[in-house]
Amino acid sequence: MIILDSSAIIHLLRGTEKGKTIKNALKNENYATTAFCVHEVIIGSEEKEALMSFFKSMSVLSFDAEASFKSIEIENTIRKKGKLVGKIDLFIASICIAHNIQLITTDNDFKNIPDLKLLLF
Repeated sequence: MIILDSSAIIHLLRGTEKGKTIKNALKNENYATTAFCVHEVIIGSEEKEALMSFFKSMSVLSFDAEASFKSIEIENTIRKKGKLVGKIDLFIASICIAHNIQLITTDNDFKNIPDLKLLLF
């Protein structure tokens, strides 16, 4: 399974060149997203119903206790290195790491998170 970050989802839905590349990478893969990505993509959108339908067609992982503990560990590690990332990105990454799942994104901030299996477009 692969987790799609909100940036990857937006490119997929808009059919951009990156979106086409991401779609090609997903051909034989099961994919899911996180509850945080659902929020990031839908908030403020005028296409709420269509987006909700898209998200209902896939698994959506929650921020559970294991991911919470992992987020604390990650934040302490990157803080010591002076490389912070946004809280939502930290939570998305911790879900992926806690479940040992690769993340597809177009967001370079995720490169600062150790032990994250990352496919960056």
